[in-house]
Amino acid sequence: MSKFNLLILGVLFSFTTVRSQEFKLGGGLSLGTESSVDEDFLGDPAFGVNLRGLYKITEKWGVTGGATYFFSKAPEPLESTVYAFNFDGTYSFVTNGTLDFYGLVGFNVGYIKVKNTEENIEADDTLTGMELGIGIMTKMGLFFEAKADGALEQGQFTLGYLLKL
Repeated sequence: MSKFNLLILGVLFSFTTVRSQEFKLGGGLSLGTESSVDEDFLGDPAFGVNLRGLYKITEKWGVTGGATYFFSKAPEPLESTVYAFNFDGTYSFVTNGTLDFYGLVGFNVGYIKVKNTEENIEADDTLTGMELGIGIMTKMGLFFEAKADGALEQGQFTLGYLLKL
């Protein structure tokens, strides 16, 4: 049996505990480890607001998408704007009715704009990358997620709440 057939067989067996699909919406607070710039023009942490949706296809598999706006800072006379869009697939390693431990892998797009307020000059860039992370969600909807953000080349930590619709 080829490796591809084994992969397909493994994916099919992971769908054995199918339950009705569920959709959740919510948000939280994020911390990006490199979302600001300090006086030496090195990366600095910044907090942000995260909005997201989660669609659980089965008890094990899900997809999530969201956006994070970071409250970034930069030395005077610069102003910076940083945000990211994330699209991930999730797989729950442990689901026991109370806690859900999951891994995620996905694609993200980051946007950075810097403006010099004295000279009225601005520059922006859109970046793309992969992301990889882990998370935990409670039955009540509280979640914590830690991931490596490839587009903005940073770690991102999010604590939030998802409401089941």
